[in-house]
Amino acid sequence: MRRLFLLLLTLFPVIAFAHQSSTALLTLKETTDGLRGSVQWQLIDLEQSLGLDQNRDGELLWGEVKAMTPEIRAYVGRHLKVQQGGEACTPQFNVPLRFNNARGVMASAIVPVTYVCASEGRVEVTYTGLFSLLPEHRLLWDLSSGDLTRQGVLESSGSFSINPEMTTAQLNQQTFSEFFVQGIIHILLGPDHVAFLLTLLLVSVLVQQKKDWQPAADVRTCVKTALLYVTTFTIAHSLTLSASALGWLALPGYWVELIIAVSVVVAALHNLRPYLPASAVVVFLFGLVHGFGFASVLGELTTGTGNIVWALFGFNLGVEAGQVAITLVVMPVLISLRRLGWYRQVLVRYLSAALAMLGSYWVLARI
Repeated sequence: MRRLFLLLLTLFPVIAFAHQSSTALLTLKETTDGLRGSVQWQLIDLEQSLGLDQNRDGELLWGEVKAMTPEIRAYVGRHLKVQQGGEACTPQFNVPLRFNNARGVMASAIVPVTYVCASEGRVEVTYTGLFSLLPEHRLLWDLSSGDLTRQGVLESSGSFSINPEMTTAQLNQQTFSEFFVQGIIHILLGPDHVAFLLTLLLVSVLVQQKKDWQPAADVRTCVKTALLYVTTFTIAHSLTLSASALGWLALPGYWVELIIAVSVVVAALHNLRPYLPASAVVVFLFGLVHGFGFASVLGELTTGTGNIVWALFGFNLGVEAGQVAITLVVMPVLISLRRLGWYRQVLVRYLSAALAMLGSYWVLARI
């Protein structure tokens, strides 16, 4: 058991900042002047790729970023290629860089750009920025041509396109499929969300009796409890995910990430010694906050676009599919072990203690 704790301690620094990944945003919309839009990169990413902190004093000022405008624009030219009708489009930079430090997002530089194209027809975009330097990098993109809008996520160097001849139904299907996959990835690779779900499943095969846990009498009771927890969590995070992505509600990202970490600690401590009178209510309340975590980047991509309903629908179902997959893998094992004396005294106790430590580390790191 001591080795388990040492292993967890070595992993803490790697997984402490679960949602602070390298993310870029790209929007391009066809206008009478060409394909007009912008690419947004986090300053910390640009610093690693271009060395924005010229005086090396450890402080990155916006003046230093603006002074690197030619280098940043050249970076766009090298790593963002646009074609229309099979012919290359020419990038033009007529608008100054903008600074984005909105609540809930990391400080970023927005680079406005217009691609002038000589031909019409299918638009194809190729993006290669930052992937070789930051393997976890991803590009959230929004591409519009005529009345059609398509969104997606690029997680390695590659291309995406939009064809004016495509039907709206085809675009909606593509958007749904892409965000369904992203929903699965987000839940499976989100350690704090998985940790919270695992704390719930650990005691879903037990029943609370005063200040202790006892094995559930039958499999049906285990399944009903797990279904209650997972469904409650899903409904709660779906509400705030949708409301946040639609721009109806917003919470500072700092508080969202902090409360998500707290939820892991609260649930894990409850496993050690039950003290919550209505667990489903607590799951629902924390689930609301987890929904804001799911929407932290999704809202940036989908707000105000024509495919928002399909993007949200796909992402929500993807998250749910990821949760179901975890549940289907874990629950049969927990059900078969629940009557063994060491399940409550050893597995639940020590694993919950480890999750409480992990959640506490997240709390301290995010403060």
